[in-house]
Amino acid sequence: MILTALVHLYEELCKQGKIQAEGWGIAKVTHRILLDKEGHLCGIISARKKVQRGKKEIEVPCEMCVPLPVTRSSGVKANFLCDNSSYFLAVDAKGKVQRTIQCFEAAKELHHQVLEHCHSPVAKAILHFFDTWGSDKAGKDSLIQDNLEDIIAGSNFVFQVDGVDAIDDEEIKTSWENFQETSQTNKDNTSLTGQCLITGVENQKIAKIHPKIKGVHGAKSAGANLVSFNAPASCSYGGDGDQGKNAPISEHAAFAYGTALNHLLADQRHTQVIGDTTIVYWSAHGISACQDFMMAFLGDNADIDNHTLDTIVTNMKNGLPVDLEGVEISPDEPFYILGLSPNGGRISVRLFLRNTFSKLVTNLSLHQERMKLDGSSWEKQNIPLCKILEAMEKPKGKEQATKPKNKGQAISPLLSSSLFRAILQNTKYPAPAFQNILLRIFAEQDKAENGARKSKKISHTKAAFIKAYLLKNSKEHWEGKLQMALNENCNDVSYVLGRMFSLLENIQQNANQRINTTIKERYFNSACATPASVFPILLKLANTHLSKLDGGKAVYFKKKIGALMDKIIMPDEGIPLPARLTLEEQGAFILGYYQETQARYKGKEEE
Repeated sequence: MILTALVHLYEELCKQGKIQAEGWGIAKVTHRILLDKEGHLCGIISARKKVQRGKKEIEVPCEMCVPLPVTRSSGVKANFLCDNSSYFLAVDAKGKVQRTIQCFEAAKELHHQVLEHCHSPVAKAILHFFDTWGSDKAGKDSLIQDNLEDIIAGSNFVFQVDGVDAIDDEEIKTSWENFQETSQTNKDNTSLTGQCLITGVENQKIAKIHPKIKGVHGAKSAGANLVSFNAPASCSYGGDGDQGKNAPISEHAAFAYGTALNHLLADQRHTQVIGDTTIVYWSAHGISACQDFMMAFLGDNADIDNHTLDTIVTNMKNGLPVDLEGVEISPDEPFYILGLSPNGGRISVRLFLRNTFSKLVTNLSLHQERMKLDGSSWEKQNIPLCKILEAMEKPKGKEQATKPKNKGQAISPLLSSSLFRAILQNTKYPAPAFQNILLRIFAEQDKAENGARKSKKISHTKAAFIKAYLLKNSKEHWEGKLQMALNENCNDVSYVLGRMFSLLENIQQNANQRINTTIKERYFNSACATPASVFPILLKLANTHLSKLDGGKAVYFKKKIGALMDKIIMPDEGIPLPARLTLEEQGAFILGYYQETQARYKGKEEE
């Protein structure tokens, strides 16, 4: 299913001219080898480009469409028109002179095979360069020796003859494509053939080794395999003799899925890293506007404004098409989400979802509706998944504060993936996610910053996820009780107790405005878990604090305490307060406290 969808994507992108054809690939080029018309070395210049990374401008390799590089595991295999200094200049830092000579001779032989009958002046110059160059000449050439350190540090080199890049020469392109066809024909008689599992076409040449996938966070920079077999235990049904026989996929299909997946991973605008999982998105017809929307709605892309997001959500919910960037998106457009994780030299599939675009948009919007809480303008915006994962993370120590952090890196990969899946499929949230939020709330304390206390213990994101969890996982109990703003008509004991705690804290702060440590720091956790043992102490303290207030304020607070007490008295049991609260009730307690506090701040702002 995954490979089939990627092959279809490759075919769509080829039709749109967004991806390279078979026989061509993308390589990161660091240098150009300058030749004159006779094939003499004139210079070696950098092909890197400058990009802005944060506040700094750095140089990165330039990505170019080149003849498809070979897959190297061991041995000597040359690439056409794009390779490293060992193959093109007979120079490296490995100290193995004989191997370096073999690399250069392999490149020379390959270029003669491809360009022997090409009449392009560029091709003739390249062949003359290979015929007259060698390791002995490289050791004496001043152009090489003066730039030896930079040359060795380079990754890929391309030829430029009299100002023309060899990879742009049309005659050379034709020669390469003819060479590819001839090579395939010569190998067909000795290659393994069969029916392709992806396309269903019979008598196809089966790929023994599948392409490397690059760009998965945490995997090898040279790439890793999504499909591979290296042990008899991994093979079955008589397929242990040949790797490709165990999972017969044609070379065309293998190239297509590898090229499409590498194309997706190379576009950082349309990828996310959640924990150890790299997430990629695509639509069946290669509509990039769908990916733009998905990234914007998840909070990682500011290319689409909020008004456009709301329009798309409304149309998709009503089953109507929408025009985005001049492209009409159908509600029935198939959309795919793939999560990949590193696993040694291979790649594991952590997540794969397929649904219509309208259904995924609807599920995401329902999640965000459950997450909405009253607050400032920025707090009313969509909360991305990475913010929820960050709220579950244990804070770093001072010695780790300067280390780079990936989104959700401290959270279990299984938890982050299951939470993402629950959001996209509109199913119940995983219980460990809710438990982690409560754990962080009980473990952390508010901190003073610039003379003011920052609410780190119960942040907006933590309270929002608690609300979403209760509304989704216990909908029959909490629906109608938990709202975006404070619900003064909610009589659930745990929610009212949270409001009561916020009120008692407010009374203390009014009675002693210079207080550094409130009842929140000392009693919040125990009041949330075992209210019957803590609230009598808090109410007694409140009476002391009320005695310090003037008549008007004292009367106001006494009336509010009485109104809340009327909601939580349980005469049939004879105990006015519950001895213990369940985890869900503790979540409601925290939400009641948060919303009562926010309503107080909002009232002050309005005044």
